[in-house]
Amino acid sequence: MIMEIISIVGGMAFLILMTYTGGDRTFSFDWFIDFPTILIMLIFIVPVLMRGGVWRDFKRAFKLLKKDFTCHLSELRRTKDVLEMIQKQIWYAGILTMMVSVMYVMVNISDPSLLGPNIAVVVLTMFYAVILEMLLLPMVLEVKGRIINYMDLETEEQ
Repeated sequence: MIMEIISIVGGMAFLILMTYTGGDRTFSFDWFIDFPTILIMLIFIVPVLMRGGVWRDFKRAFKLLKKDFTCHLSELRRTKDVLEMIQKQIWYAGILTMMVSVMYVMVNISDPSLLGPNIAVVVLTMFYAVILEMLLLPMVLEVKGRIINYMDLETEEQ
């Protein structure tokens, strides 16, 4: 699972490097940062995590990065459910935020100087959703794998 996360981060670094080395070399990390969009996405996601016990189950997914970490099957299933819920919440938050950004672009379409930056915000919204989703996918696979291993151990004992 660590290798999957490293490959995602490495792929992002390579993508940014390729963006910098191409064209006229006017790359800036500011292109990838839009704090209002990040804040809006967090407002949609974090309260869901703070709901009764969900945060604890979400943190357990990170603890599963350690191979020697063990827990019960019921805890693994709750962690899987929480991760899948957060994945859906990320997509819905991204789509909703993107739709509002598109409406803003349409309202201000008469000013061509605002068109490029506003469309960039629309694209960044989906960029953030995809990055978050890519980081959660290996965790979901790890949890599902542990559930299968746990069930295999139970059948071997019987």
